[in-house]
Amino acid sequence: MMRLSLLLALVLAFASVSVFAEVINFQTCQDSVDTCIIHEVRVDPCPQAEKRQACNIRRRRSSQISFDFEPKFDADQLDITLGWAKSETEELMLPTLERDACKSTTCPARSGVKQTYTTDVPIEAKFPLSPYTIRWAIKDPASGKRCCFTIDIKVVR
Repeated sequence: MMRLSLLLALVLAFASVSVFAEVINFQTCQDSVDTCIIHEVRVDPCPQAEKRQACNIRRRRSSQISFDFEPKFDADQLDITLGWAKSETEELMLPTLERDACKSTTCPARSGVKQTYTTDVPIEAKFPLSPYTIRWAIKDPASGKRCCFTIDIKVVR
């Protein structure tokens, strides 16, 4: 019984270190400051997170992103967008991402209720090897209110 308890404690400790290692830095978009709280963003795999560096994302592989958000608005439906933030106003969208956010989080969303969005993002072979600032937005299509943040990644071989 003691060995089982010790083994369970070690597994839990390892799991918590693994989860912590993949929490990454993010910046909330200016227009989302009053409409949403982004609590945490996680990317898997991202061993660079321990050193607070941009995640190295490999081409021809999927990466999983997960983030905890708390909208300050009610929404029956949520849409998700992902794009390369070339500037504050210019964005190049990733067309292969599923746009219905309700497939990856709880809908309807309620103001003040924290929830998690999780999805796999396929990184195609045609993506140029380069660093990028990526903008994620989860939005109520009826009101236009959104939760938005940016992360830095580097597409590598």
